[in-house]
Amino acid sequence: MQSEHKLIALSLKFMFASLLLGGCALAPTESADQPLAEDVSQAQLTEGTPLGADGALNGALVRADGILIGANGAVPVTEAAPAKKHDLWERIRSGHDLTPEILPASVLKQRDWYLRNPSYLATVFNRAEPFIFYVTDELEKAGLPLELALLPIVESTYDPLAYSHSHAVGLWQFIPSTAKAFGLRRDRWYDGRRDVIYSTQAAVRYLQYLHKRFDNDWLLALAAYNSGEGNVRKSIRRNIKLGKKADFWSIKLPRETRNYVPQLLALATLIEDPEKYSIELPFIADEPYFEVVEIESQMDLNKVIEITGVEGTAFTRLNPAYRRSITPPKGKHSLLLPMGTAEPLRQLLATTDPKTWVPHTEYLVMSGDSLSQIAQRFRVPTQWLKSRNSLSSDRLKIGQVLLIPHSGDTVTTSGAKVLQSARYSVRRGDSLSGIASQYKTSIADIRRVNGLKTDVLQIGQQLRVNNSAGSPIPENLRKLSYKVRRGDSLYLIAEKFDLTIRDITRWNKISRNEFLQPGQRLTLFINALRI
Repeated sequence: MQSEHKLIALSLKFMFASLLLGGCALAPTESADQPLAEDVSQAQLTEGTPLGADGALNGALVRADGILIGANGAVPVTEAAPAKKHDLWERIRSGHDLTPEILPASVLKQRDWYLRNPSYLATVFNRAEPFIFYVTDELEKAGLPLELALLPIVESTYDPLAYSHSHAVGLWQFIPSTAKAFGLRRDRWYDGRRDVIYSTQAAVRYLQYLHKRFDNDWLLALAAYNSGEGNVRKSIRRNIKLGKKADFWSIKLPRETRNYVPQLLALATLIEDPEKYSIELPFIADEPYFEVVEIESQMDLNKVIEITGVEGTAFTRLNPAYRRSITPPKGKHSLLLPMGTAEPLRQLLATTDPKTWVPHTEYLVMSGDSLSQIAQRFRVPTQWLKSRNSLSSDRLKIGQVLLIPHSGDTVTTSGAKVLQSARYSVRRGDSLSGIASQYKTSIADIRRVNGLKTDVLQIGQQLRVNNSAGSPIPENLRKLSYKVRRGDSLYLIAEKFDLTIRDITRWNKISRNEFLQPGQRLTLFINALRI
C-alpha cells in the first residue's frame, strides 16, 4: 500500500513539473493571468517599466518595500524618473520667422550691446518668466512669429508696471488712444493696459492689423507699433515719391524706432544660437506659470493674498491692472495666481457669502442723513451702498446700521501695512504741506480725502489724514522722466501723479517758485498703481 502511495506521489510530481515546463513556453499575453517570477533578470529592470495591478513587473513579484523577488534573488526596483520638462526657448526657436540670414550692421550693434551687458539679459529673462509662456501661446494660436514673444523685453523689459514719458503703460506699452481702440478700458479701479491677459490679446490683434496694413511686412508693422502707423506711411510715401526703396531699412524713421526693430532681431539672434554666443539661457518650462480664477463679486485682494499664501509683490506682478486693493464693484474679473495656489480661493468663493469678501465700516444713520450724503462722505457710489445693504430704495431710518464698503484707496497689494486714518484739527500756522509732511502722506491725498478745492485752511477745521508712517517703500515705485508740456505747473504735475510739490522740487533741485519751460525734463518717482 505504501509503495502504491509513493508511486502516485511520484507521478503527481512528474505531472506538476511538466506543467511548469510547458508554462515557460507561453507568450506574455497567454501567461498574464499566471505571472512567472523565475525568468526575470537584472537586465529587465529598466526605467519606466510598468508595474501590473497586482504588483507584477515583467512576470516578477514586487514586495511592498520595493524589492523584486525572482529566481535570481531579491533585486531593488529602480523608480521611473519624472518626465523631463520641455524648454520654452526651444519652442520659441521653432517659430522664428523674422530674423534675416545676413544681419544688418544696426542689428550687430544691438547684439554686441547685449553681449557686453549680461546682467541686463539676466534681469529681463527673469522678469519674463511669469508671462512669456502665455505670450508665446497666444502668438502661436494666432499664427504669428514667435520672436514676438521677445517684444515686451524691448517695450517694457517685461515689467507689467512700466510707464513711459509718452504715457504708455504695461508689458505692451499701450498709449491711451490705442488701448481704447482695442477695447482696453481704464477707470479708477482698473487699467486694462496692465492686465496681462487682455493686453496680450489686444497686442496680438494690433500686430495682426498692422501686418495686414503693411502688406505682410513684419518689420514695417513693428516700426508702426513703435512710432505709429501714420509716421511709417508718411515715410514710405516720401521714399516712393523720390524713387527710393520703401522697406524698413531704407525709410526715414525716428531714432527710437530705428533702434527698436534691430533690438528685437538681435535678441532673437541670441536666442536662436545661445551656445555660439556663450550665453546661458535660464530654463523656463514650456508650461503655464499661472492659473486664472474668475471673480463675479467684489473681492478684497489682501484677503486673496492671505488665504492663498502668495507673496504680496508676486501677486501684484501677476495682477497689476487693479489700481486699488479691491476689485471693481461691478462685473466679472480675473485674478492670476501661480500654478497650484488657487484652490483655497476657489473654496472661499464656493462656500462663503460675497458680502464678506471686502472690508467694511459700520455706520449708524443719524437725523438728517441721506444715502447720497453718506455715499459722498465715504467716497463710494450710492448704488454700491444700496447693493451692499440690500436696499430697495434710498429711504433710511434713524438708528439703521449701514455697511460701508471700503474703496481700497488706502491699501496696496504689495504687502504694505494698511494706512491708518487720523483726525487732525487745524492750528494757527498750519499748512497742507506741513501736515502732509508730518503724516508722511501727500497734499493731493489730503485734498482728495477731505474734498478740498484750495490749500486755504481754517483754524479748528477738522481734516481726515491717512497716516502712512512706518509703511515700507512700495514695490510699485518707478522712476519717470517727465517732459514738461505747455501749460504745466508744479501744482498740476503733482496732482496728476499724486505727488507733493516739495518732493518734485527736492528731486529736481529746483525752486518752488520756478517757472517750468515746455520740453524741460523732470525726474519723478511715482507709484505705478496710482497713475
